[in-house]
Amino acid sequence: MDKKEKRDLRLDIIRLFAVFTVVSVHFFLNIGYYENTMLGKTMLVSTIIRSFLMICVPLFITLTGYLMNKKELSKKYYKSLIKILVTYLLCSIIYTLYAIFYLKLDIGPLTFLFNFLSFKGVPNAWYIEMYIGLFLLIPFLNLIINNLKDQKQFKVLLITLLLLITVPGIFNIYKFDCLKWWLQPSMDNNYVKLFPAWWSAFYPLLYYFLGAYIKKYSTEKNTSIFKSIIILIVVTILNGLFSYYRSYNSVFIFGPWSNHDSLFVFIETYIVFNLLLKINIKTESPKVNNLLKLLSDSVFGAYLISCVYDSAIYGFIIDKVPNVMDRFIYFPVFIISFILSIISAIIIEQIRLIIFKLFTSTNSKKVTK
Repeated sequence: MDKKEKRDLRLDIIRLFAVFTVVSVHFFLNIGYYENTMLGKTMLVSTIIRSFLMICVPLFITLTGYLMNKKELSKKYYKSLIKILVTYLLCSIIYTLYAIFYLKLDIGPLTFLFNFLSFKGVPNAWYIEMYIGLFLLIPFLNLIINNLKDQKQFKVLLITLLLLITVPGIFNIYKFDCLKWWLQPSMDNNYVKLFPAWWSAFYPLLYYFLGAYIKKYSTEKNTSIFKSIIILIVVTILNGLFSYYRSYNSVFIFGPWSNHDSLFVFIETYIVFNLLLKINIKTESPKVNNLLKLLSDSVFGAYLISCVYDSAIYGFIIDKVPNVMDRFIYFPVFIISFILSIISAIIIEQIRLIIFKLFTSTNSKKVTK
């Protein structure tokens, strides 16, 4: 964001909400939800909640499109990636120390280096690997955006991406030659392919262009808040019910209907992003502005470092509560992980700033000499 521009506090709220959903959805990963049989009300409600929380990564990418759709090729642009890599390095060092001293893992300097370079420095580092590729493409994606003639052409672009990325997850997920399959679809994952699905993994492009579209055409003004919330609730419940049905009497089955490339998740992301943009935050208080900026600037670090607290907190719960079904009552503990992650990320961000200042001052002294 241009420093001369007045800070848009709504975007800080979106960042914080996005990392909040990331940390909360990790609850299901860490307490054994995915390995538990999909039966009963608890699993049904949990699946519906999870279905909503899957907007976590799409929200981040949509916000990237909203903010970065004017970026052009320049040295300054490429240098901005250093901030991301340094934060990743600091979080990798912290996680490695945690793994060595708390988890008692044998990780030497060479293993650490390989983990860092292969985006395994922290368990959440897959996002870095994806984001670097997106980052490198952004100036070229923006050439497409800024050369579209009008809103109609932009809509055609989004519809085309929807057809390539989300539609396969609607048509390619059934077994039409077996009536028994429809009673329990978890019995066989060999579906009949009706639609080309090669581009499904390119969902980051869809959400990036979505963010750029919302920025350019202010879609949050088009629908009432009440209607948006009703649609969001209906879509979320349908998403959860369908995921429950697809995994019924089995462990959770991952498919295009339950991942980030799902049409359900796309609709949820679009609605939530617009709802958060409707929040009217007007404050002249420097303290409030500075607090939101501090928290918002720490979101990326919180995303990465949350794995440390997830491991410690959920590891403790698993040791004390062996039955998976009994662990669901501890869902609110993800808030502890969220708070600790934010606090740690603020410290990490301050360390990063100190490193940058030292590096900058050292370079300026060399230039002076």
